[in-house]
Amino acid sequence: MVLGSNKALSGAENRLPKPAVMIFMLATFIAPPVILPFTKGPKMGIPLPVAITFGIIILAANFIIKFLGQKKLGAMPAPASKKNGSLVTEGIYGKIRHPLYMSNGLLAIGMAILLSSLYALLFSIIYFFLFLPIIYLEEKNLVKEYGKKYLDYKRKVPWMMIPKLF
Repeated sequence: MVLGSNKALSGAENRLPKPAVMIFMLATFIAPPVILPFTKGPKMGIPLPVAITFGIIILAANFIIKFLGQKKLGAMPAPASKKNGSLVTEGIYGKIRHPLYMSNGLLAIGMAILLSSLYALLFSIIYFFLFLPIIYLEEKNLVKEYGKKYLDYKRKVPWMMIPKLF
């Protein structure tokens, strides 16, 4: 991961009006995991104490992973990347190639389980897959920018959003 690099998406942003990109991002990545758990729909058949316990555990994991990822990149990763576009491969990035995307998925799953929402849980599975094209474009750009160094990193940390524990 490059310090806040989003160059892979910059081509699309240059062709589309910025408000359209912002609305798409809000409608696709922010609103559903926040809104869906609160909708009236089928509930999961999980006892309430179990749902609350597992939901809180998953949400805590989300916050820890997001904190560790942001800590490595800095509080404002995009402007920092212009100053220091170095490849980050230590810390949480030594275990997960895309911890911030993973934490977003955990947020969706945690909210769905905490509020026992079946629709939100089904969406959270789709939500993980929505990140794959973005990750593909980012990694394509990282290979162009860092070449062998990034390919070696991909071999060392083989899974995009699943931690390498050993």
